[in-house]
Amino acid sequence: MEELKVLAVEGGRLPSVSFKARGEKTVLVGVLMRRFRVVDLSWRLIEIDGLDATEKAIEIASDLPSPDLIMLGSVTCAGFNILNPFKLNEKLGVPVIVVVKEKPNNEAVYSALIKHFPDWKERWRVFEELAEKAPIRHVKVEEGNPVYLEAISISGEEAEKTIKAFLKWGRLPEPLRVAEIIAKGASRSLFKTLGLHG
Repeated sequence: MEELKVLAVEGGRLPSVSFKARGEKTVLVGVLMRRFRVVDLSWRLIEIDGLDATEKAIEIASDLPSPDLIMLGSVTCAGFNILNPFKLNEKLGVPVIVVVKEKPNNEAVYSALIKHFPDWKERWRVFEELAEKAPIRHVKVEEGNPVYLEAISISGEEAEKTIKAFLKWGRLPEPLRVAEIIAKGASRSLFKTLGLHG
């Protein structure tokens, strides 16, 4: 576990001035860590409510030393841009663990997709596949409330053990916590530069 290289992928903020920002961009950040040490990072711009996050995550991974595992903070980023964990697993050949602080509410996701996206079936397919192949696992952590994980190409038990080994501050594994901080800061700077007040 000490030598495990984990690539955490997180999306940045949305611009606050844009209540309907489709077509705008935000950042997608990949942070490669070994235990609690940052090894390298890379980032790309992705379209808000687009469908390019999976492709950009694969590009990010290609910039960096090969990871042993990928962690995602969600399967959606930049609004409803989908990070497909199954495609990441297939293309990169490593297990993927999705870790979130709140229990996923697929009914709300389904309603939002139907309401706002003509291509909702393509986006919804990822959630259906997760429900079928990677059931949600409730994980108790020392810092208060539980987290929830979905695991691809790794057992639920092993995934739970892995995220607990990467806990240092708070409820999220350290690679995701660091990626989230960098993604938020980078997107805030981007929006200020563009005058979008992120």
